[in-house]
Amino acid sequence: MSEKNLLYANVGCVILLGLLLFLGFVTAEADATQQVMILISEIIGGITLVVAILSLFYIKSDQRFLPLSILCFLAPWLLYGIGYEVGFDAATPYTWIWFIGLYILLIAGFIFIRIGYKKIEGHYKLVSAFLLFINAIFFVYLIFIQIWWSIPFLNS
Repeated sequence: MSEKNLLYANVGCVILLGLLLFLGFVTAEADATQQVMILISEIIGGITLVVAILSLFYIKSDQRFLPLSILCFLAPWLLYGIGYEVGFDAATPYTWIWFIGLYILLIAGFIFIRIGYKKIEGHYKLVSAFLLFINAIFFVYLIFIQIWWSIPFLNS
């Protein structure tokens, strides 16, 4: 595959993953529908991860920072997905370790996505800006969840 095709595959996978994540949050009230959307999102996320890793090996120009940005975007979502599947909630002991891992991955992701934004050329910069925005929303969401889970009278 050419570099252009790999970049298009990365962009397409990220757009599809973003759409499915959004639909997963929108369908939060319908439990069965949300489970299906989360499963589909996990599958597409895995495909996106594989495409980004393969692109790192085959793209030799500075455009390789696009798949690197995608990997930095997916790392905290992967840890969040593992925590979701394992069943972390407010009653789980030592959730602070999970939150610290997520915060470290998010902050490292912010740094690498920002570095990648400077090096990516053309209209692909929009993908990095989009990934940075989505991770910022995720960061605020995690802060809210951690504060909510730390309220003492809710855990009893």
